[in-house]
Parts: sequence; structure tokens; C-alpha cells
Amino acid sequence: MKRILYIPFLLIFLLGCKSKENDGVAAQELAYSLAGSWQMTETEMTINNKKVWQADTSKNLQYLNFSPEAVLLDKNGKAGCCAAREYNINGNLYKIDPQVWASYYDEACELVNCFGCQRLDIEYFGKEMIMTGCTGIRVKYVKN
Repeated sequence: MKRILYIPFLLIFLLGCKSKENDGVAAQELAYSLAGSWQMTETEMTINNKKVWQADTSKNLQYLNFSPEAVLLDKNGKAGCCAAREYNINGNLYKIDPQVWASYYDEACELVNCFGCQRLDIEYFGKEMIMTGCTGIRVKYVKN
């Protein structure tokens, strides 16, 4: 009888494990809302074992650009050679369609040996986002 009581908990656990990959329209809308130019404003640093945000004070402002299909672009409007092809946006996995990626492909990338980060974690807040790459460095951007 006690084992029967475990069945509802097992079902809840298994249903909670479903993949969020391209979780319907929500993930696509989040990814597409990244389109445009983003300016880097802060980087998270560890000082005295505490994480603090440090403002970007460089004279060369750093920007990210996303296509309408959420492809991360370089300054020439081409897909970055080692740019990520997957985003974890607020817990939803979004994969860029290979055909869309190919439409932005730069032939010069054939000469580049990438060790890039294939998935970026993005915390998205409308006009602000925090991006975390494979190294764990967190960078804050605001939309222009």
C-alpha cells in the first residue's frame, strides 16, 4: 500500500523533467525580442570573495548585435565565427535554425578554428539582459 502512495510523486517528478527546448512560442518570442543593438554596461567581478558589478568605463564602447532571428552578428552583419547557436533564455532553451544560421554565414569563418561557447545563458528583462558564457563571466547589456 505504501508503494502506491509513491506513484503520484513519481508522476509529478517525471512530468517535471520534460525538455524546455524551444518551448513553444514563448522561447521564440524571447529570442526574437533580442533583435537589435545592445551596449555593454557592466561586468560582474569578484572582489574580496564578493561578487560586485563594475561599470564599463572603456572609451571603446562594446556592442552586441542580434538579427531578427536571434543570430549573434559581427559588425559586418555576419554570424560571428564562434558565436553560440543555442541560448538558455530565462530557463527556456532556444536553438537557432541551421538554415537561418547559414543565411548569415561568413565564408571567412572557414579559416577559423573555433573553441567557442555553443550555448549562452541569458537573463532577459526587456531592455536589459545579463549574458553568461562558458567561462562563467557575467556581462550586463542594455538595449539601444
